[in-house]
Amino acid sequence: MSATNNKAPLSIFDNQDSNDLKERQRLEELKRQAKVQQVKLDKRLNKQKILMGAFLGQVLATTGDDEKMIQDYFAINFPDFLTRVSDKQLFKSMVESLGGDMGLDEEEDPFEPRKNVKHQDYADKTMSVNQGAIGKSQQEKYDTTADNGSLNLSSDEENNQQYRG
Repeated sequence: MSATNNKAPLSIFDNQDSNDLKERQRLEELKRQAKVQQVKLDKRLNKQKILMGAFLGQVLATTGDDEKMIQDYFAINFPDFLTRVSDKQLFKSMVESLGGDMGLDEEEDPFEPRKNVKHQDYADKTMSVNQGAIGKSQQEKYDTTADNGSLNLSSDEENNQQYRG
């Protein structure tokens, strides 16, 4: 009997498990590569959108016959492209400066600081009441110390006994 032949024979199931593992690893690697490619594509599309927007902004800011045609088209059609009120508010001044209308009919601008009247009134009342209370307590302290007239310069022991009981 030879010493080189002491390996246990592999079953066909052991070989199948090994192949399944390799296939799963290969599938996971392909999924990871697909995600990486999708991220690269998304970044590329975003960059294209940004550059096209910058170009359009430059065209809209330029004066000329060709630019006027693009400005008119933009002012007429861009408001219909926007669906959210917040987006319409964002571009309202630009479209109106080009002669277009966003059709917002005096809706509240979400980008302007809001002043909630009820909360502001409550805050104002609370502040005035608190200031009044502080003013009264300060006045009372002043009045009581002013009415004493003379200071009590008794010893520390007498003062401590007074506070204790």
